[in-house]
Amino acid sequence: MSQRIEWIDCWKGLAIITVVVGHIIAPVSKYIFWFYMPLFFFLSGYLYRKKTDYSAFFKKKFFHLLVPYFSFLFLFTLAQHLPLIMDSWQHKKLLSINKIIIFSFPIICKKVYGGANLVLWFGIFWFVTCLFFTQQLYNLIYIKFGSNNWLMIKIMLCYYCLAMINCYLIKNVVFPWSINVVAMALPFYWLGHMAAKSLLINSKIIRLGIIVFLAAILLDAGSLLHFSFNMKNTSYGVLIFNVVIALSGISITQQLAVLLHNKSYIGNALCELGSASMLIMYLHQPIQITMKNYPIFANQGIRVIGALIISYIIYKIIINYSIMRQLFLGDFSTAVVKVDE
Repeated sequence: MSQRIEWIDCWKGLAIITVVVGHIIAPVSKYIFWFYMPLFFFLSGYLYRKKTDYSAFFKKKFFHLLVPYFSFLFLFTLAQHLPLIMDSWQHKKLLSINKIIIFSFPIICKKVYGGANLVLWFGIFWFVTCLFFTQQLYNLIYIKFGSNNWLMIKIMLCYYCLAMINCYLIKNVVFPWSINVVAMALPFYWLGHMAAKSLLINSKIIRLGIIVFLAAILLDAGSLLHFSFNMKNTSYGVLIFNVVIALSGISITQQLAVLLHNKSYIGNALCELGSASMLIMYLHQPIQITMKNYPIFANQGIRVIGALIISYIIYKIIINYSIMRQLFLGDFSTAVVKVDE
């Protein structure tokens, strides 16, 4: 694997660590939320390559993103209701068709609708569907207007304005599959693509990013200004500042990835986690929530380490079986390879 791809995997590794830490360690989660999901859209945009065959691009992303989405949706739903099924079977409580329908119909509807409705074990599922629609829409826009940089800037500003309107005026409306969040995801995806094309992230940007992010933390901690950013719930915080602070966090993680990639053990570990990032994205919540129920594993640090290690071990098992790679990684190739986001 080339050095550049390994460097990207290192960045993915840092990104997925921020997700796990943000969902477990409360004192820092607020600050991680400022940038951790924009980082994933930025990364995906960084890896974007123009695809003029719409059908092929749609098919590729459908298999890569939505097949694992539905596989994990079914698996987690079954796992959560398995105790009830087993209890009914052991006590020979045969439910009538009507009772099964009454019980299962609202659950199925909620799961299929997706988006912000999904919480706990399913809390991160919104990201996958949002990413899918973001990729499809961006590819369409870029093919049509990508050669005109000023027009692309105007289009992205329009989507950003739509996202802020959503935040301020229709925040309480839950959209299916979080399609409304695409309006905020698209500008970050575009910025990632532009960064890959023109190397926008340089040493001056890194230093500025560190200063801006630390200043934001100090201002927020001192209650001088209140910053919040939660893409899932369309809580985007302060106009303009939300993008600037997110980009600051993104630039810091990028620099860390570059530095740590050259540190053999740490860099290799981050690259391995990066290659398993989508599986960790799905599995870390069920794992850490389950661990929290046992006092011996309830410590936040233990749950972070446990969620990362257990998810990674499961990933290493899955990549050895083609049917499991297809269902849970969306990898329909014949060889065992690392799956790019």
